[in-house]
Order: sequence, then C-alpha cells, then structure tokens
Amino acid sequence: MRLISTFARIGMVGFLGLLLAVLMDPANWVAVDGSDSMTTLEFATAVLDDWAFPLVVLGALLAMAMVGAAYLVRDERKTNLMWELLGGEEE
Repeated sequence: MRLISTFARIGMVGFLGLLLAVLMDPANWVAVDGSDSMTTLEFATAVLDDWAFPLVVLGALLAMAMVGAAYLVRDERKTNLMWELLGGEEE
C-alpha cells in the first residue's frame, strides 16, 4: 500500500512538472492579432468598473454560502456541547 502511495505521489509530481513545462513554453502563448482580443487593462476595467455591482452580489452570495456550510457542519449533539462547556470528559 505504501508503494502505491509513493508511486502516486511521484506520478503527481511528474504530471505537475510536465504541466508547468508546457505552460511556461512561450511557443504556446502566441499573441492574437485582431480587434476582438482584450488586454489585461481592459479586462480589469471591465471587471471592476462595468461589472462592479454583480461582483459585489456574487461575493455576498459566496459569503452566505460559506456561513451556511459552516452552520450545517456544526455538530450540536448534547455530548459534544457538554464537552465544549465543561472542557473535557465528565467524571
């Protein structure tokens, strides 16, 4: 079992190395000529100026989802609540 785990880790490191090598190759990132391409400055302006309100709404929805998930994960059984209140096992 340990051998399989070791091979899986080595495989993941190799895969990530290959992925990084492919992504860092400048030949894969040829500049696109044309008027329909967007620069990073235009993208930032679009996200922060044109889409400011939807971005805030999306952030609020994601925050509510995280609070809801934290609430659903809570364990409110009596034994766990007593453990927290008393600071350990009952004697």
